[in-house]
Amino acid sequence: MRLERAVHRFRLQSAHNLLDEAFASVPPEAFVRDVGRPLLMRLDDAAELRFARSLLELRLLAQAQGWERVHGPLVVLACAPSDDDVLELIAIGIALADRHCRIAYLGAATPVDALAEAVRRQDTAAVVLAAERGALTRRDGAELRALPCPLVVIGTARAALAKATDGVALDAEAVTAPARIAGLARRQSSRRSDEPSPT
Repeated sequence: MRLERAVHRFRLQSAHNLLDEAFASVPPEAFVRDVGRPLLMRLDDAAELRFARSLLELRLLAQAQGWERVHGPLVVLACAPSDDDVLELIAIGIALADRHCRIAYLGAATPVDALAEAVRRQDTAAVVLAAERGALTRRDGAELRALPCPLVVIGTARAALAKATDGVALDAEAVTAPARIAGLARRQSSRRSDEPSPT
């Protein structure tokens, strides 16, 4: 694979050119599944893996430009405190923006108190939390359960964390995942707009 060879040789421009070709043929939400993950699984050198991961993250974020200006319900994206794998999180954010959701992206290893503060400060309709490990402190679990909007957990630890936080576990690679999250966000936003304003 040409992209793999470019990564082995740390050829940044060649890798960018090949990723241009990949993005021209694969939609962003399928990019991680069809291009990113297969590449990362074939790499066993730590430096090459770091280079490839950084490159993929950079290119996905470039595809996400403007997602914070979309007119629609706000979805906050974050990784669990001990997690730094952001690729599926960014890809699902791009798919949500295509479905008219506004995105606030907090990124890797987000402390739960910072996530909760971001949710409280904005009219957040849903939170997507990426979790590859199942560890949460009791306090973090309680804070996530207290969020005033639906919590969707993606990643390999999604079932355990969703159970611990009263969230919804979804497979980020499932074709229906973005539509389900967008639906949750729209319903939450609609419920809030139907509530009588305090007098």
